[in-house]
Amino acid sequence: MNESFALHILLADDDVDDQFLVHEAFSEISKSIRWENVNSENELFNRLESPEVLPDLVILDWNLRPGAGASIVQSIRKHPVFCSLPIIVMSTSSVNEDIKNAYKAGANSYIVKPSSYADLVKTFESFYDFWARIVKLPPHR
Repeated sequence: MNESFALHILLADDDVDDQFLVHEAFSEISKSIRWENVNSENELFNRLESPEVLPDLVILDWNLRPGAGASIVQSIRKHPVFCSLPIIVMSTSSVNEDIKNAYKAGANSYIVKPSSYADLVKTFESFYDFWARIVKLPPHR
């Protein structure tokens, strides 16, 4: 793999085990990913509103605050500075209503968390190819 592109990902997930697994899976794919983690909705918005450079995209646990995934996505979409930031929802839920609500709120994609680590790595290989190599991301602030 050509590692000339560094993808900057902000992972919003309150489960440290999930954070670890996501980082491990991506580290098998690319060493050029810059990571940040936040553990709550407040941390997410504090980070996005900070004067630091925005990440390239957000991976959002749909249940970061149980029942509030749609409102978190909608709040990001309403903000004039980071409204165009790609939001990838990741959840254990494969319930059609959750998927529909995520897209309706403005998510760019919805990933059901794979049940095995090997499948997680395969999923993130495709994810990385798409978001780091194929897609033209919006410019930062």
